[in-house]
Amino acid sequence: MENFKERILEVFTKYIQVESGSDENSQSSPSTKGQLELAKILKEDLQKLGLKDVSLSEYGYLTAALPSNIERKVPVIGFLAHMDTYPGGTAGRTVKPIVHKNYQGGDITVSKEHNVIISPKTSPALNKCIGHDIVTASGDTLLGADDKAGITIIMVMLEHLIANPQIKHGEIKIAFTPDEEIARGTKHFDVKAFGADFAYTLDGECGDGITFENFNAAAITIKVKGVQAHPGNAKDIMQNPVRIIADICASWPENKLPETTCGREGFICFIGANADFEKGVLKAMARDFDENLLQSHLALLEAIVKEKRLKYPGSVIDFEVSYPYKNMKPMIDKHPQILKLAKEAFEECGLNAESQPIRGGTDGANLSYMGLPTPNIDAGYGTPHGPFEWTSLDMMDKITRAIAKIAENNAK
Repeated sequence: MENFKERILEVFTKYIQVESGSDENSQSSPSTKGQLELAKILKEDLQKLGLKDVSLSEYGYLTAALPSNIERKVPVIGFLAHMDTYPGGTAGRTVKPIVHKNYQGGDITVSKEHNVIISPKTSPALNKCIGHDIVTASGDTLLGADDKAGITIIMVMLEHLIANPQIKHGEIKIAFTPDEEIARGTKHFDVKAFGADFAYTLDGECGDGITFENFNAAAITIKVKGVQAHPGNAKDIMQNPVRIIADICASWPENKLPETTCGREGFICFIGANADFEKGVLKAMARDFDENLLQSHLALLEAIVKEKRLKYPGSVIDFEVSYPYKNMKPMIDKHPQILKLAKEAFEECGLNAESQPIRGGTDGANLSYMGLPTPNIDAGYGTPHGPFEWTSLDMMDKITRAIAKIAENNAK
């Protein structure tokens, strides 16, 4: 059986060394120049492979098509991955991959200097990777496997199908998208122009299999305008936005935080605050698989805000909510054949075909509500969004075979 690991490492290393973190404070699309740089490299690589209709849109969406090599018409499959990495994780630095050969369990010391040690206790997916070659960064950056592992898998799969025309497949559409990490990954995506009947995002954590259930999401912004006074003469006058924001955070129940929940439990996470004597802004995310429970989290936080308005009557406290994405399950449930096709391919390639709910989001959620049913597929990485991120070359190898098998089985 052909081994893709060496080629996967080569391609993966090329892409992770392009800095492409997104920026939620930017209003451009894509939000950073690095994503465009990566898109241009990928465009050239797709053209060298001979793909058709290779197009980079003004908003940084790269699409292409691998033509069918069979005469009969079969459904058009799409494979997608996102080009941005978690904001700030590589700012101004080059990712230096380290390969840990034949992992035999226990801790992986990435960097003593930076105290980066990856443990199965904090990253249980490592237990599924005994004997695998594990790739990490060097301790001072994230790796970028979320989602350059997905991009790499798609690119190597295309190379494999093109080099082996005896493998029959229908038309395959490819899309590499920007700004997924800041919940704008589908903002300018043209589903109709893409032209797929269904698709898969390659953006799942190692061992998650095929996932079609994700969090419902809400983004919360709380703005505070306080009452100013000189600290020396502030008694019964000052209403300090710094303290008000701290009071709101401290009033949220401890059993409804990310660090105290798991499985299907939802939470609110406070993700950023900026305040001074005059004003302040608190940002938070709410997550739950059940939309009604999500609304209950929001209602509880809004009740806390109302209580603080009474406690600080001279201040103005605004509460704003937006909804970046919803649970894709109701949409995917309408198309069981998409999951069946993926599960059969995963089983044939020795991969976990069971579904795990995603305690997070994916572009596939929004795409599914936009008319393109798009479950999410394991991309072989673990512990994303920081220096503890890793990926398994062996898992990426199997997933490359699996998505090629999806295309092959679809043609049957």
